[in-house]
Amino acid sequence: MNTHEVPLRERVRAQLLELISEMDLTVNTRLLSEGQLAAKFQVSRSTIRTVLSDLEVEGKVIRRQGSGTYVNSQAIQVNTTLYPRIDLREIVARNGYSARSEVLSVRQIPAGRQSLLFNCGPTHQLQEIRSLYYADEFPCMYCIDCIRDGRITEDQWRTPELATQSIYEFLKEAGNIHVKWDMMRLRATTSGEVPELAVYFEVPVGKIRPFILLEITNYDDKNNPVLCGNIYVDTERIKLNLVRDLGQLS
Repeated sequence: MNTHEVPLRERVRAQLLELISEMDLTVNTRLLSEGQLAAKFQVSRSTIRTVLSDLEVEGKVIRRQGSGTYVNSQAIQVNTTLYPRIDLREIVARNGYSARSEVLSVRQIPAGRQSLLFNCGPTHQLQEIRSLYYADEFPCMYCIDCIRDGRITEDQWRTPELATQSIYEFLKEAGNIHVKWDMMRLRATTSGEVPELAVYFEVPVGKIRPFILLEITNYDDKNNPVLCGNIYVDTERIKLNLVRDLGQLS
């Protein structure tokens, strides 16, 4: 792993998960203290604390005040979660596939019903980007994103770097758009409801394939919507999980 290309937080996360994988969780699930982990990985305690907080949100570790941090031996096996924020390409990778994406089309469309979301008139032009994500060269996710027209050019959307770059990093570098949080709604759909899914995923004529639809709106630090999208996930290849800590309810 080239540490110069991997963000510190991700590098420490990978190192910590590797450390956990070497533990015999049938004997002991207690992690080293924050100070010991910081010394082991040669980073600050605040970095360790941030990574542990991420893993706690995912349910992979349990932090007990006055006792320490413990590995959740069941949840640690879950590789693909929707929270905290994770890039689509990383979801593909955590499912065990080689990941890449392809921009299918970039066009201008009237805002229509999305005018309320973007606080503009229904005839205001939005930029619509349709993309396909692949898992080992097999289509696995189909995305339709919308953004205010003029913030990012079509040439930028088609730059080769986007095929391997996080969408959040791309938005920051190409349009100075800093995504701080998002809102997501999940629902079921099928290739019968969305005909283009049958085309991109080569669904046989007369057959219907189920998909999970993620309807996501991304907001900046001023709580303005900057990007909204529909992501159709082929659950035959991509597994999504959500582990919740319900300890405070009991």
